[in-house]
Order: sequence, then C-alpha cells, then structure tokens
Amino acid sequence: MTTSKKDYVVVVAIDFGTTYSGYAYSFRDKFLKDKKNHLAHIIVNYWNSGGDFLSEKTPTTLLLNKNKEFVNFGYEAETKYGGMSEEERKDHYYFRRFKMMLYDKEGQKLKLTRNTVLKDIRDKEVPAIEVFAHSIRHLKDHFITTFTNRNVQMSIFPLDSSVIWVITVPAIWDDSAKQFMEEAAEEAGISKNSIRICLEPEAAAIYCKWLQIERDDELLKVMKPGHRFLVIDAGGGTIDMTMQEVRDDEKLVEICRAQGGDWGGIYVDAEFKQMLENCISKPVIEGFRMKHTGDYIEMFRSFEQKKREKLPRKNVRIYIPLTLLESVDNIDKLNEDQGLKESVKWARDKVHINVQKFKEFFNNVIDKIVVKVEGMLVSDTTQNTKTIIMVGGFSASEMLQQRIKDCFPSCTVVIPPECGLAVLKGAVLYGHDPDIIAARIMKYTYGVGTNTKFIENKHPESKKKLINGEEYCTDKFDVHVEKDDLVHCNEETEKTYFPIYDDQTSVKFKVFATDVMDPQYTDDKGCREIGSLVVPMPNTRGGTNRKVVAKFKFGASKITVTGIDETSKKSVDVKLDFLEETG
Repeated sequence: MTTSKKDYVVVVAIDFGTTYSGYAYSFRDKFLKDKKNHLAHIIVNYWNSGGDFLSEKTPTTLLLNKNKEFVNFGYEAETKYGGMSEEERKDHYYFRRFKMMLYDKEGQKLKLTRNTVLKDIRDKEVPAIEVFAHSIRHLKDHFITTFTNRNVQMSIFPLDSSVIWVITVPAIWDDSAKQFMEEAAEEAGISKNSIRICLEPEAAAIYCKWLQIERDDELLKVMKPGHRFLVIDAGGGTIDMTMQEVRDDEKLVEICRAQGGDWGGIYVDAEFKQMLENCISKPVIEGFRMKHTGDYIEMFRSFEQKKREKLPRKNVRIYIPLTLLESVDNIDKLNEDQGLKESVKWARDKVHINVQKFKEFFNNVIDKIVVKVEGMLVSDTTQNTKTIIMVGGFSASEMLQQRIKDCFPSCTVVIPPECGLAVLKGAVLYGHDPDIIAARIMKYTYGVGTNTKFIENKHPESKKKLINGEEYCTDKFDVHVEKDDLVHCNEETEKTYFPIYDDQTSVKFKVFATDVMDPQYTDDKGCREIGSLVVPMPNTRGGTNRKVVAKFKFGASKITVTGIDETSKKSVDVKLDFLEETG
C-alpha cells in the first residue's frame, strides 16, 4: 500500500544512475493548483563539483572507511579519495559506477540475492545492499537537510506520511533488481509504505507529456491521443527503450515490452581504456590503477568531460597523468607499434586523439543501439511509430543523436530540453500522479503450482501421483498472466481451486515466474518459485467442494498475490521474494 494522496506534503525523486545520481522534489499543493505548468515548480538539487561549477547530478561514487562506515558520496568522495596518501587509500573502500551490478544480462551473471557482494576499485568486498543503502541514505539525508534549511516554516516530519519517495530503475531490470533497490531504500531509513518504484523510460515519457502540455511544442504533438512514440533512455550503464501510446483519456499505455541492453556511456570509456591497454599494456594500466588510484580517477573524469563536449574539428585532448607516462618506456614507439602513429599523439600530460579515432570509441555501442531500435520499429505491434524521443545523459552525445537521425530518416527525432533531467523530473510527476501509466506489457509469465487430474497420453508418467485414491498430475503450472500480455494497472486475475482431502484445513499455494510463454510444469527450465502462502480453511463441512481463490493484482510496478477462503472470506497475502538464496 502506498502513501495516501491526502497525506503527503512533497514528492522526492531519486535518480540513482550508473554514472551520476541526483534528486528533485516538488510540493503537492503546487501540483494540485497548477498541474499544467508544474515542471517549473520542480526543484532540482545542484551539487558543487569544485570551484564555481555547479552540477545537476553528482557522481555515483561512494567512500567508506576501514570499518565500512560512510565517509563521502559523489564529488566529495572523489575529492577526498583523490587527496589521500596511498596508505590511507588502503584503509578505505571506494566504489564507483556500481549500479550495473544489478543488471543481469540474460542470466549470465550470478543470481542477485541479499548476500551478493560488490568489489571496490581495489577488489575489496562489501555486501552490495550496504553499498546501495549508504548511497540512498546520503541522498535522502541531503534532501532532508537542504529542505529544512530552505523551508524553515514547513515541517516534513513524520517522514512516513509527509514524503513520497520515488526511486527510478531501468525498465529492462528484472524483478530481483527492483526488489533489491526497494529493500536498500528501506535499509536507508525510508518507510516501505512511502516508496514508489518508477521505470526510467516511463518517467521520461511522462516528462515529455508534461512538456508538450506546458509548451505546446509542435515536435511533441506525438503526445496527443492516438499517437505512438519510442522512448530511448540512454544512460551511463544501460539503454532502455519503450514504446508508448497516448490514450483518449491522456494516459500512457506500453504497447511493446521494454528492451535494451548494457550499451550506455560507460562502455565508450571501456573502448578508451582498451586503447590504453593495447598501447601501454594491460598490466601497466592495472598497476597504475592500484598504485595511483587518484590519478586514474582523474584521467577518466577528464575523458567523461570530453565525451559530453561538442567535438572539435581536428583533435580531442585528454588529460593523462604524468605518473602513468613515467611508468612507460618509449611511449611513441609503443604507439607506432599499435598503428596509432597518425591518430594518437602523446605530449606531456595530454594525449591528442584525432576526431575520427575518437568517434571509433562510440561505434560499438551505437551500432548495438541502432540494431535494437530497428528491431522495435519493425515489429507488428509498433507499426506507424514515427517519433523517437531521446533522453538520458548519453543522449546528449551528438554522435548518438546524429546516428539515430541518419539511420531512421522517416522518423522525427526529438531531444527535449534538459534531456539529462527528463527521468528525474518525470519521476517527480509520477509520484504525484502514478495513474498516468495505464497499462504495461508483462515481462514474465506468472502463476501457481497445482495438482490436476492425471490424463493418460497427455501428462508424463513421472508426474503421476496417487492422492486420496485418485491419480493426479503434480507440479502443473497454472498460468494467471502470460509474458507479453497487456495488463492494466490495478487489474486482477483470479482462479478458483479446491482442496484434495475432505478434512483439509488449509491450502498451500506456491507462486512461480518464468520468461517462457506457455510453461507446463513448475520444475521446467527457467521457472522460479518467488513466494508461497498458506490459506486456512478451518470449516471442513463442504469437503472437497470448498472453494479457495488465488488472486493476482498488478499494481504500479509491483505484483501482489492473495489467497481467499470462500467459506470464511478470510484472506492471506504473500510476499513475493526474488532475492531468496536458492540451491
């Protein structure tokens, strides 16, 4: 159950990104008084990155002491760690860009659980949920302090009833990652009843919807009823794509399951790093990372800035620490051996990379993005979609923008103002009005395990079991909703079941999920038990004719399951657990 709309004072959205994070907020009373122009009332926190420069987000970087206690986050963590001696660094934990650990690409990574650990920049381990909780707690506490100082006449305490906290997650994340973020937020001191999970591309779509209302921008006329559009949310770690349609009631409906992959801006950094390793050698680069960590961080901060700047005509100059160059003999000879003599020049504390070579760092990830966009636009469900909206920090890249425009000339490509803040501001709007998202495409098939009458030549003999004198087929997957089904928010599915024994006083349901379209049995490959519930049935007078109902409810971005004894009308809810350790 979420916080009642009547109770809250303010909505705070936390955009926890791979590369950068931040928060924004707005007041409920201002939203109710001026919905049309509410974007102007959303307050974004700005961070001091050093000197006179203020940034709308701060690096997703966490510094802990030797006891794994919080020291700093963001720019302060980078500065503190960079200024430490080598001995001091050994006694600290330094994490950066760790959000991508939650992205499980086709099950290739270790299953995410509450016991999953993260490695810091020196490969020292800390429980992942502690790393995320420390980070979210800092953003939460920073908001409370800032808000209190700015609004001395207004109280937001108790927080549980005064604040709705919206936490953004990529739409392509699986359920375990979403649950992990929610539990990390709880550990950070945010009440579960105050948390709303918002899918990032949906937040971006909401932002553009509001922008169209506020500006009446001709480019955003796609936000009018009946129109469809593709949102590309290009972040630091993942690329999220979702297809939306505007209904007649102005609400948004997902018409194609969210797709994407780990093709964000940090993989451009990986290409640059690969060039360094090819030229200088991987052992030298790794040794430099361990011995001169502060310089290593500064080098990639310089590269990050160059990624976002408008390309010069000839060469891109990137800072290279002297501590790295001093550890290399005859850099020019190594450069020539790699065939880089004409495209890469080393001079003092800089490397000059010609523009054509610099563009090559982007080609691999952009190629993958283009292929995925093409696949989404040609599917049967997305025909006649002629507008692409690009948001997210990586969408600010002129190379990515140009490739999308060149490859899809029949589409209008819209890059809204403040595209890097689209998700953050859209998440605030979602907090005020979560019902604006009317329906979503199911990512998994959900159902319960049952016993059904055994049918010869249909059910396998291995599933036959004699129960109460009758032959049953065990472990049958009874589907409640199937992968790729369109399900409206707050829609319910329910099915009726019966006890097997006359004197049975309870029924146990096991809840399963799978990415298979039509699963047959709960022990099929890919099926996972995600929860169970026991429904008491104390009145046995009806024998095996008594009814028990299993009800699935598909809320905002969550699923709840309830079991109901029709005789007593008593119900039991199950907590779906995607983070449980399995053997």
